Amino acid sequence: MKPSITISRRTFFKSSATILALSQPALLRAAPAKASAGVFRFAQIACGGKGTGDMESMLKGGAKLVAMCDVDPARAAKAYKEHPDVPKFADYREMLDKFEKEIDGVVVSTPDHTHACAALDAMRRGKHVYVQKPLARTFQECQVLLDAAKKYRVVTQMGNQGHAGAGLLLWQQMMKANAFGEIREVHVWSNRPIWPQGMTEMAKGEPLPEGLDWENWLGPAPMRPFSTAYVPFKWRGWWDFGTGALGDMACHNMDPAFWILKLGLPDTVKAQVSAPADLAYPEWSVIEYTFPRSKFCPKGLKMTWHDGKKMPPKPDGSHPQLQLGNNGCMVIGSKMTAVGGSHAAPPIPMALTGQEYGPAVKEAEAYWRGEMKKLEGCDHYHQWLRAAEARDTAKPGSKFAYAVPMTQAILLGCIALRFPGQELRWNHAKRQFSNFPEANRWLSSAPRPGYDLSF
Repeated sequence: MKPSITISRRTFFKSSATILALSQPALLRAAPAKASAGVFRFAQIACGGKGTGDMESMLKGGAKLVAMCDVDPARAAKAYKEHPDVPKFADYREMLDKFEKEIDGVVVSTPDHTHACAALDAMRRGKHVYVQKPLARTFQECQVLLDAAKKYRVVTQMGNQGHAGAGLLLWQQMMKANAFGEIREVHVWSNRPIWPQGMTEMAKGEPLPEGLDWENWLGPAPMRPFSTAYVPFKWRGWWDFGTGALGDMACHNMDPAFWILKLGLPDTVKAQVSAPADLAYPEWSVIEYTFPRSKFCPKGLKMTWHDGKKMPPKPDGSHPQLQLGNNGCMVIGSKMTAVGGSHAAPPIPMALTGQEYGPAVKEAEAYWRGEMKKLEGCDHYHQWLRAAEARDTAKPGSKFAYAVPMTQAILLGCIALRFPGQELRWNHAKRQFSNFPEANRWLSSAPRPGYDLSF
């Protein structure tokens, strides 16, 4: 029998103050992966920063590193030193040409603007791909990746690592148990940006660091002089390279809502911003999405994104000193409101609809924590490896069939940042905005020669 729901003052403060600490490990309760009898051979594109972690996770899963690529040997120096005998390249196209017959899959950990071209080049060759989030920088690039995955029948996975964890399973279990009741609203937020945004002028050129292949770092993006305003990491705030705060964290923090509510593309999107996006993303934004009626949301759904220190209101009936944390997802239902941290972290009941804060929340929290202990997620990387070894295109949880619509919805929000206060209406049949043609130009971009998106 499911409880009616409570929480003691002591238990509440312990749980709410540490909500992210409790749930942020993206692979909470991850079962160790078993290496297969065969050896999965992979190439790593981008070996510094996030690429280092991606590569190490694949190696822990039993995969064999065959080739490495990075445009910046200084940033990749540690990884290069640890794998002295593995061939190294600055241009992923050259690497794929040379090692096409010696690799089974490719891991893409580059900045957003090169995700699509690198992944597509690998898929054209029949290689399985693991691509960091957000899947691509534009709506069109995402669609190309989905269509190519279907054509070449390769195994795919986007790098929103919490998707394979036990936290998402608990969100799903809550939904199946009707714990929320009728879903009324969703709020998602992030403490990003933690890099510069709001720039209104192009960065001035600076001397090129020794060894950095700037031409290949730019890839499909328009040519411009090198600047430390772009690399490393600061590229996220610039329109031509990144997708801002939304692109960085929404694939993690929106994941529970997209998964349990089976969301796709929105009907409308409307943004409030510090200043309209242009060369760069705004310092803060609040973006309101409305999604069509569905089996899970018969009245439709409003989901609001908050970043740049903007926060959602605390749930009605929650403790007055509740701290929501830096990143999270809040699902508000007719029965219960639950909040989880980043990377699809486990949801924690925070309020009962129509009731003042009281002991019932503790009972609900204890019950769902007990259910959490019964769940076991898996390693997101190893899930892809095992599926790729078996050529099982359906097995990965964040395969492109799921990751593309979610990323595309997020990118429509990025476009709305350019037109604050304007409600953009999406035409699902024509796959374009129906009421504001100026916005449609940002659904795609033309890559520089040498970075073809055809397949």
